[in-house]
Amino acid sequence: MSSTPFVAQWGIIGCGWISSEFVTDICRQPSTRDVNDISHAVAAAGSRSLFKAEEFLNKYCPDGAAAQQQGLVDFKPKGYGSYKGVVEDPNVNIVYIGTMNVCHYDDAKLALDAGKHVLLEKPATLNAAEWRSLVSIAREKNVFLMEAVWTRFNPVLRSVQKAIHQDDLIGDIRCLFSDLSMDSFGKRKDTDRLLSAELAGGPLLDLGPYPLVWTMMMLYRHPKNGRTPPAKIGSTMMLHHTGVDLATNFALTFPKINAIANCTANLLSPTQQSQHTRIVGTRGEILVQGITSRPQSYIIRRLADPSQENGKYLEDELVDLSFEEGGLVFEADHVARCLKDSLVESPDMPWAETELTMSVFDKIRKEGGYKFLPGLERVKLD
Repeated sequence: MSSTPFVAQWGIIGCGWISSEFVTDICRQPSTRDVNDISHAVAAAGSRSLFKAEEFLNKYCPDGAAAQQQGLVDFKPKGYGSYKGVVEDPNVNIVYIGTMNVCHYDDAKLALDAGKHVLLEKPATLNAAEWRSLVSIAREKNVFLMEAVWTRFNPVLRSVQKAIHQDDLIGDIRCLFSDLSMDSFGKRKDTDRLLSAELAGGPLLDLGPYPLVWTMMMLYRHPKNGRTPPAKIGSTMMLHHTGVDLATNFALTFPKINAIANCTANLLSPTQQSQHTRIVGTRGEILVQGITSRPQSYIIRRLADPSQENGKYLEDELVDLSFEEGGLVFEADHVARCLKDSLVESPDMPWAETELTMSVFDKIRKEGGYKFLPGLERVKLD
């Protein structure tokens, strides 16, 4: 017996690139990915100017998103020349925030204070204190809040996680190596968002969440680790003359499972897409391919004799899970289901894990000497 899908009615705050990717993805019909319990509508989009908001809607969802195309809702997307208009729109039940990192706290607070559910792009905030403040508002208002770490919901990451946590394909995990970097140094101006101190730039907050998410999903969430936080966090940072980081390496230890994660994020070199993340176990290794944030396939490389030191490998096994979607829709589907079930916190991206990741970055910044410009942090660390 069929039932009407639940529709997430999105308000979009910020009309830049990541928002365009998000909207393009939720315009795809759910049936193309075997989804029939939920769908998506774009109710509103807001920018600093009405012209830009309307231009955004006309370009990326002139007929609305999937639910509007299906006839599940009867309203059309509406543009606003302010974010306030979006959060006050009666057709909006959840707000997607795709603004600059330095704006995340203020924009999320605006939506939460208006009683709207929120999906907030990574990094959720500039520090852990800001995140704790947003969580307290979400609790008070009894509304959903989640950091948008889309890679957590990627089919390839989910498959790798199952291979390691449930199927035990490569034995006990010992090391994880993950990188997301860009060869941007000398090719972008100091005013660019990646290099600007006014925009809290640098690869740590912009690119670092992706190597860290592989660490969180494979090591922190390993059943044998029991979600025990890393025992030690060490880092090396090189600062740009603007004051932001130019290159950051960081390592996290998980002694409960005898594993260590080695992560890199820099603006000096491109990431090797044939092996951006390598997970080494006692019986073999997994090499993840594609882009660190949007993996498409992975290779299982088993040891012929795991008892031998530096032993030989059997023939590589390729697991190709390439998909047409941009990748953000898998996260959007998850959020829609959370709303459908009246949840205020995602079990797959809980508040405590965002706080932990923000605390990791706080420690790395402090160790590296990266200080935000005065006034950028809306809530200061203790």
